[in-house]
Order: sequence, then C-alpha cells, then structure tokens
Amino acid sequence: MTSELLDNSKNDGNEVGGSVYHRINDRLETGVQLAWTTGTNQTRFALASKYQLDSQTAIGAKVNNICQVGLSFQQLLRPGFKLTLSALFEARNLNAGGHKVGLGLELEG
Repeated sequence: MTSELLDNSKNDGNEVGGSVYHRINDRLETGVQLAWTTGTNQTRFALASKYQLDSQTAIGAKVNNICQVGLSFQQLLRPGFKLTLSALFEARNLNAGGHKVGLGLELEG
C-alpha cells in the first residue's frame, strides 16, 4: 500500500515551503521538506525515512542541508508505553560539541 502527501506553506510572507511524504510499503516511509526565505534567498531542505522493524519497533534517520544527521529508535514497551531514543549529530564537525541526545517516554491513558 503506497500513499503520498503533498503540502505547502507560507510563513509571514517571508518563507515559502513544501513537503512530500511517501509511504512505500507497510514498513518504510520517506519524506522531503524544502523551504526558501525571500529576504535572504536562503534555501533549506531535509530528507527523512522511517523503517518499521516489527509491530513494536521502528528506526528513523534524517539529514538536512547543514549536515545535521538525526537517528531515532522507538520501542513499544507495552500497550500505552513507548520509549524513544534519539540523537542529532553535527556531521560537519564531529569532533566539536553541539551533538544532542534525547530520551522520551510516551504514556497513553
């Protein structure tokens, strides 16, 4: 089953953006996001993908035009409890600081 979603936006008249989402199959999703700022002619883009390993586990990755690389791992611990581990790396300079890690716990009632 494939599905696509196209979206566009305009923020404060200064930024124009758009995104494309595509579900390739039941396990794999991809997307791309683009933005352009009129005053500075600055362009941004990002690519992302999510892969469902099984019914309870998913991994994801993203990269953007300023060489930030994001990785994520999600695990359904039990119904109503989802654990997320994530990291964002500054790939332009791996030896410098600025990298981020995250831990999330989603609780549903």
